[in-house]
This record gives sequence, structure tokens and C-alpha cells, in this order.
Amino acid sequence: MDRPWFQRTYRRLLLDMHIADWDGSFLSKFDPQGFVDNLVLANVSTAMLDANSHSGLCYWPTRVGQMHRGIKGKDLLGEIIRLCHGQGMEVVLYYCTIYVGWYWDQHPPARTVDADGRTDKVSIGSLGRPKRFSTCCPNNPQYRDFVVAQLRELGQEYDFEGIWPDMTFWPRVCYCPACRERYAAEAGGEMPTIVNWADPTWVRFQRKRQAWISEFAHLVTATIKEVKPGTTVAHQAIQFCNDWRLGASLQQAKASDWMSADLYGDKHVLSSHSKLFYGLSERKPFEHLNTWCYPRIIEHVVTRSEEHVKAVTFSTLMNHGAMAIIDAVDPIGTTNRDRYLMGGRVFREVERYEPHIGGRFCQDVAIYFSYDSDFDLAENGQRVTQIQEPAVPNRSLALPGTHHAAALNVAGTLLQHHIPFGVITQRNLSELSDYQIVILPNAMMLDEEELAALRAYVRAGGSLYASKYTSLITKEGEKQPDFALAELLGASYTGETEEIVTYVAPEAGQEGLFPGYSAEYPVTLYDTQVKASRHEGAVVLARLVLPYTDPQAERYASILTDAPGIATGLPSIILNRYGKGQVLYAAGVLELGEHESQRRVLMNLLRLLATRPFYFQTDAPGSVEVTLFEQSDRQRYVLNLLNFQEELPNIPIEGLKVQVWMEGRAPVRVVELPEGRSVEYTVRSDYVELTISRLETFSMLAIEYA
Repeated sequence: MDRPWFQRTYRRLLLDMHIADWDGSFLSKFDPQGFVDNLVLANVSTAMLDANSHSGLCYWPTRVGQMHRGIKGKDLLGEIIRLCHGQGMEVVLYYCTIYVGWYWDQHPPARTVDADGRTDKVSIGSLGRPKRFSTCCPNNPQYRDFVVAQLRELGQEYDFEGIWPDMTFWPRVCYCPACRERYAAEAGGEMPTIVNWADPTWVRFQRKRQAWISEFAHLVTATIKEVKPGTTVAHQAIQFCNDWRLGASLQQAKASDWMSADLYGDKHVLSSHSKLFYGLSERKPFEHLNTWCYPRIIEHVVTRSEEHVKAVTFSTLMNHGAMAIIDAVDPIGTTNRDRYLMGGRVFREVERYEPHIGGRFCQDVAIYFSYDSDFDLAENGQRVTQIQEPAVPNRSLALPGTHHAAALNVAGTLLQHHIPFGVITQRNLSELSDYQIVILPNAMMLDEEELAALRAYVRAGGSLYASKYTSLITKEGEKQPDFALAELLGASYTGETEEIVTYVAPEAGQEGLFPGYSAEYPVTLYDTQVKASRHEGAVVLARLVLPYTDPQAERYASILTDAPGIATGLPSIILNRYGKGQVLYAAGVLELGEHESQRRVLMNLLRLLATRPFYFQTDAPGSVEVTLFEQSDRQRYVLNLLNFQEELPNIPIEGLKVQVWMEGRAPVRVVELPEGRSVEYTVRSDYVELTISRLETFSMLAIEYA
């Protein structure tokens, strides 16, 4: 049986047409045939076509909305669909929700309202920060009916393989009449306006926000699948790379057949989000969208180098994702043909590897991401309107100590040190035993299902790393007197330092874990630490040291620095046995360290928790990412290597060595893909050792076994 369309097409392109119609020249030069000819030049296998846009204007003759005047009554959408299908391309429709200008203009009661009663537009990072985006509330009944009517119209009148609903997230914390009425009916009382993650009233409100946006996403999905059975739906998933304000939840993830978002950031951010999407996706591949233009979607002219497009594309591919390039049409309707020629060169290279993608992702370490813990305690006590709306929804969070920042940074550490890892969520609790080590990066809120699964995992022999407030606050917002996982951590909560700069000093005899550091010169943390008491039987590996004076006070020992000076005797890092497993607890968010010496300490500690060999080892520099998949039906492992240097084009790497753990299987051949050229290898113990003679950007090898 043929694979479904999304497993056959890894070369996709979305044409953004967020164009106003106040000028008669806008879209006047758009040529459907010329556009599809460009798609052919780019070797695109799936075209993602705008049905509407942020303007709310439609590109088909809708009966329940407003057509864009620039297309002069033509069925532009229908014509492009026909041309794309004529070229053998799959078609996915882009449909914008919530951020819909025309409806906002025509129906003021549907507008989102902030906590101060304002209904103004919002900004999403355009230069100059104008408020251009008109946002409608998904709780407004009339707006919901409008969306359903338009989706039904599209499903009944057009032939397409999938739909990509954009912007299915909260643009702000909304206090419109529809939200207020719904909250009063479902929860009772007024909607709170003061953020407090240790207040059950505020947390209950956030859970309602998550439930409401999830319900809306499922309404969109159900409407399409009812009208057009078999059609795939992948909502914009940028909110899953963000904090609490956008309202992501695991329930909402189920509204998508796979995770899909336009993602920006450095290679570490892209890789960690790819692994998050892999773990969240019901089906594979997940989808990564990125623009031709650099650095992100707000740029219209400056084009990424071909080397950068290739590196980002193969970063997606090697994590079992499909790449979709975003091209923004010029206001008059033209597109830059040179970009499509460049895309064609990249996508023709991608096409060669497509038959070899997929399998079981071989990962030793799992970073556990909690959408219930995705907040910053420093926000407590602030009015909602004091917390700035995100300028770019998928910005990289860099707030000290947050769960999100810790998860991203530990991913960067694992990547640089070539540790096979993935990112998992509550959706993956049944798969915990697949991993040697599970990392809980300051995961403050864990529910009973999560707690039970983690206890069972460690009891059966799993290894856990947890930091700071992990399991201290219930999912309902109740701060507990002690960690819910105290018996696993081997530590109890007794308080927290006031000092925002703290230190981690190795215990006598443990200095080898802390190369370059000592009791006199301990590891710096730019964060507070928990004051913890050690349980009997747990082993202290490091202790908490404070600076001579409070870093926030005027009195000082050294005027420019906050040097370590007060040995508290309190444990900072504890190793505890629980059942057949072991747990490492850090009283501060040790995983926030960005200097290589700090990262090395964390890696030494994590290696203490390993119970078997890692899937691979390599002497590659930190610019190289490695992933491994097992394809048991083809009796082989597929090894991927990506050289993604900060300065491009890459300097080729010569003589790179890799060892792959065979899990007891006997290797029979190693070949370079897709050509099939044999590669020399040796077998040492249970490892296959091989040398990559030259790595420019990407290399894929198959290790066949009997």
C-alpha cells in the first residue's frame, strides 16, 4: 500500500500572501502559472496555498467573507490548486484563524480585550513595532460560526490533501464579554488579573485558557475532517515553543496530525524544537517552516545564503522532519525567481535522501518538557497587562531559572557533547523506559499521573536528573511544604536563598566531577538555590556556597563581582538511590550554565547516571550534530551527521571518527547513502567504529546488520 502523502513529500513551500487591498496595484501582477513554474524550478513536492490571510481577505469567491479586491473576482485559489495538481504536487491550504483583520473590522464584539478593557490591535515584532494585527476571540460564538462556515465552504468546493490553520493560539490574555461569561459559567466568579503561579485561582484561570483554545483547535479540525474525510490537519504549533500566554497544552496538540510551525533561532534551538515536535507528533514527519529571508519572517529582501538554507533543511531532515520554505509575495504579486532556483538546488539534494528517512529514533536521554510548568515565578504579583505581549511568538526564552530556559540550554549542552537525546512530554510517559536518563529541568508542576510514572521508572532502574523546584507546586497551583518527589530526590525543601548569585562547591573526594573548580573556586550559578535537607542514605556531591554579601545590596566585598565566601554546609547536589534506579538532584538550575566548563560539569554528573553505553560517541567538534535511527524492517541503522557552523559556508571536517553501539547485533556492511558506496569499519566490543573522511554539510550512512 502506498504511503500517505505526508510521508512521501519532504519538500514543501508556503506562499505568504498577507497583502492589503487599499491600493489597486496590489496583487495586480500575480501570475498563477508563473508561480507554479517557480515551484517546479524549486523541486517542490507540496504547495501550501493561502485561502485567506491575516488581512482576513479571501482568495476564493467566498459567500461568508470578503474577497481580496486585487484579484478582481477571480477564483485564484482554485486556479493555483488545479495547476499544482497538474504538476503532481500535493496541496495544503493555509487558513488563518483569530488574527483576521476583515472580521475584526466588521464585527467589533468579536475583538479580544485586555485586562484594562482595551481592544487595540497587537504587535508581532514588525520593525517599528506597529500594532497591525487584528485579533478575534475564539470564544466569541459569531466568530466561531464564521470560521466553521468558511472551512465548510473550502472543504466542499476544493480538492486538497491537507489544511494548515495558522495562529490557533491566544494573542493575549483576553477579557472580552464572551470570555467573562464563559468563565463565570464554568468556574464561577470574575477572571483574575494578577499573575500568581502559587494561587489556585490564577492557575485555574490558566487551565481554562488552555482548555478553551484547545477546544477551538479541535472545532477547526473536526469541521474539516467532517466535510472532507481523509484530509490532514496540522495547526500552526508555534505556541508549543513558547510560554504560558499562548495557551499550549497536550490536549491541543491532539488537534493536529503532526506538529508544524515556522521556527527561528540558532541551531541548538532548532534542533531541540525539532526533537520536541518529534515527540509530540501523532504522525511523522513533523514539519518545520522557515523563510527564504534572513533572519526571520519580518525581512522581505535579504535572502539567506544557500549554505544556511541547506543546513537548516538537513537539521530538520535528520530529526525526521519535513522542511517547508516560506516565500512572501511582493505586494504587487511578483516573486523572486532566483530564490526558487536556489531552493531547487537544495531540494534536489534532499530528494536523494528521502527513501532513507525514518525508523526508531535512538535516544539515550530525554528532556521532559511540561506545559504546566512553562512560566516564570518572577511574574507573580504582576498585573497581566504589565507582562509584555511577546514581540515574536517563538522567541527563545532566556529568563533565569525558568523551566523553558533550562530545557533549551540543557539541549544545547547535550548537542555540543554529542549525547543522543530527545524531548518528551506527558504524552510520552509510557515510553520512559526507552531512555537511560530523564531530565526534569525545574519542572515545578507535575500531576499525579506524572509523579506515578516517574516513581515507577526510577524504581524499575531508570535514572533521573531533577533541579530546583521540581514537583514543589501542584498542577492546581498549591505550593507544597515539600517536593512531591522528595523520596526520589533524597532531599526535602526548607526554603530558598535570597542571593541571586550562588555557587556549587564540590564535596571532598568529588573534585573529579568538577574539573577546573574546587571548594575555593566553586561553580557559579546566576540564580537562587533551594535550601535543601538531605535524606538518610543520599550522598552529597556538592554544597551551597554564597557570596560574601547579597548581590542586590550596596555593601560589598569586591565592588564589581560577587565572589564566593560563605560556605553554608547545605547540600547543592545530591545523588540518591531509589529502588533499582538513581536520582541526581540539583538545588539550583545547574543546566543554565553556558560556559563550556559549566557544561562539562553537568555532563560529568549526567554520565554518572548512565546504565549502559550511549548509542554513539564521536570526536566531532561541537558544530556537528549526530542522530541515529534504527530501521528494523531493513535490518540497519541510519546515521546522520550535520556540520552546522556559526560562520557559513562550513569549513569541511576531515577524518571524523564515530562509534555506534550495535545493541548486540552483528554488523555486515556500512554504506554511504544515497550512493551505496562501501565504507570501511572495524568492530570493537559492541561498537562499530568508522571514519568519515570528509564532512562538508551533511552525511548519511547505513550500518547493516544480520
